[in-house]
Amino acid sequence: MSDLQIVLIVIGALIIAAVLILNWWQERRFNQQVESSFTQLKSDALLDEPTLDISKLDVSQFDHHQDDFASSGFSNDDNLPQQILDEPLPEAENSAMQNEDRFVQAAQYEVSGHVLADEASIEATYAELINKSSKIIPIEAEVKKLESTPEIKPAQHHEIKAIFDEAFSQPSNDGAVQHHSIEDIPHLSSKQAAFEEPVLSLPAMLHSQMDLTAVLYLAAESSFNELNNALHGLFDGYEKPVYIHALDSNKQWLLLSDTLSKPQILNQQASRLTCSLQLADRAGPISRNMLNRFQLAVETLGLDINAHVEWQSSGDALTAANALDAFCMDVDKTMGFHLVHGDNGAFTGTKLRGLAESQGLVLSADGAFKYFDEATATQALNNTAVIQKPSFIMFNRDQHPFSPDMLRTSVVKAVSFQLDIPHVKHCAEVFNHMVQVAKQMETGLNAVLVDANNKVLGDMQIEKIRQQLKVIHATMLVRGIVPGSESALRLFS
Repeated sequence: MSDLQIVLIVIGALIIAAVLILNWWQERRFNQQVESSFTQLKSDALLDEPTLDISKLDVSQFDHHQDDFASSGFSNDDNLPQQILDEPLPEAENSAMQNEDRFVQAAQYEVSGHVLADEASIEATYAELINKSSKIIPIEAEVKKLESTPEIKPAQHHEIKAIFDEAFSQPSNDGAVQHHSIEDIPHLSSKQAAFEEPVLSLPAMLHSQMDLTAVLYLAAESSFNELNNALHGLFDGYEKPVYIHALDSNKQWLLLSDTLSKPQILNQQASRLTCSLQLADRAGPISRNMLNRFQLAVETLGLDINAHVEWQSSGDALTAANALDAFCMDVDKTMGFHLVHGDNGAFTGTKLRGLAESQGLVLSADGAFKYFDEATATQALNNTAVIQKPSFIMFNRDQHPFSPDMLRTSVVKAVSFQLDIPHVKHCAEVFNHMVQVAKQMETGLNAVLVDANNKVLGDMQIEKIRQQLKVIHATMLVRGIVPGSESALRLFS
């Protein structure tokens, strides 16, 4: 290494050292300037605990009053334990001691400003200072006040929450804040609830997307008999179902057509009516002429019975009817398959009937075997007015109705199993049961399970049908029409 390189290295090291020293010196000077700009905080009146330095209190001027303090229940501080003297006084007592301290300083000032001849002059000056300091709070009075003050308990969480709820839940009038006790809040709410009329819903059978409904508020209550007379012939001849309900005195909706057969309730009073027109069914949507006729009939009825008419739907009813009909065409599907004879030829009707009845199927008057679930059968037994809807049916594929005589004397080439999706509540479960029954009969009859194109129906094809059922079921639920419900039975009738 040459001498020039060594010199350059030394010079570079010196420059780096000089820069480091200069930076350290500037940083140190800056810190000193900052420290000198801020004075140290000696005390904080809000955060520090108040203490009283008794050593600074000059009580030499009050020695002749010790007897008075002793008679008031106080003793000399020299007789108190040192621990008690060192403890900080309460805020109120500390304030009183500070007042006494100021009083003593004032006394010393007065004494030092005059030439006092004797002790009598000191006593006079002391009495004068006492009169001037009449606003000073005596220690005894302050201590008694502290003793008589009830202990303040911290507010509980639920009390604070109730106070905030009360403050922000009620608006003030004219900028003034209203104050109420917590006990008054339930009392006020109960009064308000007493004046509020309960909101009455529409009859349960009506559906907002299926029916065009108008509510008629009667000016005066009318009997069911009078309402039936006013409705006579007004809603006849409609291509879609019309439902008229009346609200009785028990706040129950009754179908007026049912009251005609019950004379005991014809004299009951009604306060409201509902007139509803079903917008669509399996035959199609309502027509414009029939829709206008219904609306005119409702307005006419309102004038006849002196009632205020309030329509519940918004928008064009005909547009809603067309949309409902398009929805019906999308989901109104029947799923089924066929059981055809195999290599052994057609099967006898007696054997077919025996296998069908063993699987729970019942031969009905319309010539088809029907399966009813246990819940539907029990409901039909308890209420004869309920129309039983089968879960699925089995009928002759040749369109010849089954009968006991026909089954005894004839042979059957093929039968069909069918499930009406909108009429079944749990279509996936019912479909699985229908497949199980069909396979049992397939084995017993030596038949073959095929689809509509007479192709053998395997497990893969059955799974595809099951997925289609789930899609249709979900589509109906999204529309608000539950499969198997009363609304679905009306719409898909």
